[in-house]
Amino acid sequence: MVSTRSKSMKRRQAAGTATLLLCCLLAACAPSVRESTHVPTGEPMQQIRVLTYNTLHGLEASGMTVRPGESKEARQARLERQFRQLAVVQADVILLQEVNPLPDMAETYVAALERFGLQYIEVHQVEACGLRITPGLAVVPGLNSGLVILAKSPLRLRKVKALKLSGGVGACHDFMGLQVNELRYALVAEINNPDTGKNGFVINTHLHSGLERDAFFLQKIAEAEDRGASRPDDLRNVVAAFEQGQQRRLDEVRKLIEEALRLQAEGTSLGVILGGDLNFEPGSPEYQELERAGLRDTYTNATGSGNAPSYDPQQNVLAGKGAQDVPAALSKAVAHLPERDREKIVDAYRKGVSQPRTIDFLFLLSASPEARTGCMRQESFGRSATVALEPGSDHYGVLVTYFADGSKC
Repeated sequence: MVSTRSKSMKRRQAAGTATLLLCCLLAACAPSVRESTHVPTGEPMQQIRVLTYNTLHGLEASGMTVRPGESKEARQARLERQFRQLAVVQADVILLQEVNPLPDMAETYVAALERFGLQYIEVHQVEACGLRITPGLAVVPGLNSGLVILAKSPLRLRKVKALKLSGGVGACHDFMGLQVNELRYALVAEINNPDTGKNGFVINTHLHSGLERDAFFLQKIAEAEDRGASRPDDLRNVVAAFEQGQQRRLDEVRKLIEEALRLQAEGTSLGVILGGDLNFEPGSPEYQELERAGLRDTYTNATGSGNAPSYDPQQNVLAGKGAQDVPAALSKAVAHLPERDREKIVDAYRKGVSQPRTIDFLFLLSASPEARTGCMRQESFGRSATVALEPGSDHYGVLVTYFADGSKC
């Protein structure tokens, strides 16, 4: 059973050491200037900001075809909103998902932020590419979506690896790729600050989606069976489809944990930041798996935005449009049922995914057991105070700020 976001706050005391990683990274960061003119000082800055944000690729998939889900004008206006919002928060480390098309779009983010006087460098990894033989020859020319990590100057950024989490046969690269099934990757990067010589690792990922709200929907199915409204045999395929999606995410999470622990065991870094669109909710089996491995959700240890969900179809018009989509896995699972039963299940699914929920996270794995010294604040990124203004994405980002001065929280 998925717990509420408020219940996860009870873990604040147990997660006390999680902020140490940001404390250590604080000493590894400095104000943004051009690296060519930067003179190392060895002095830490007073705060560090880390952001994870699903940018929305804006594509609609149907079978083997992909088409734009918005006009060029609407897409450009949406991206400009993102650029302005990113320029305001000036995060030191930014994890982006659904950036399309790569590699061009990664450089577009860098160039756009440079217009605001901000110097960033980037690394990236494609995870949705279709069949691509050369830059100009692809079955789906407009599809080359994936993950990006941005680091603000004078931080140095190095791509360590693209860790394949699931998907079987196939691989995606900048200009070539073969994708026969959904692929999921994690982008692993090392961040170093020339001011102090210290480094840490960042893992950016977008886990399998499949049928969302697994625990919520499975509970509704169980309630329907208890009332005699549905027969277990009729819903066996539906339950199996949900469980299959959750098991795939669990397998992906375990690979992420293995990689994070391996990086930590090297003993040369301050720790690991793991973030992205993880497609599970607080208290789920995937969430608990990360906690058992020692990774701590920043929310459990921070002040700030309270219960603000990162995916909110009731407040975010772009998310509201997506909530009406019926995944192919669900359509297949209910295909054998009478039409009336199919409609009931689909309606129940849409009701479930239309609820606000948190599926975007930042987790910390600290390399030191020392107690924290500062404080941490977590906020929702990309929300507009003006209701009429459309958001930049169907997700709201998660923005964490660590302060050396604990009184600032």
